[in-house]
Amino acid sequence: MAPTPKSSKMKPKILICAECGEEFVFTIGAQEYFAERGYSEDPKRCKHCYVQHKRDRRNGVTEPSIKTQIDSEYFGES
Repeated sequence: MAPTPKSSKMKPKILICAECGEEFVFTIGAQEYFAERGYSEDPKRCKHCYVQHKRDRRNGVTEPSIKTQIDSEYFGES
């Protein structure tokens, strides 16, 4: 019996972005990409927020995201 390809067991997942709170799809192709690189966790940011996060890190921006600021105001966290 031939081995079943890993991708046949995968299904697209709907995730919530940790930055903007919007839903995004973690596609089968993206899941395969993550698996090939040994990543064991799903992404936390949508594509737009991920690109912005990388750009900010490269430029040395250390300010918290809007979502983090709102959460800290609402929940009283620092």
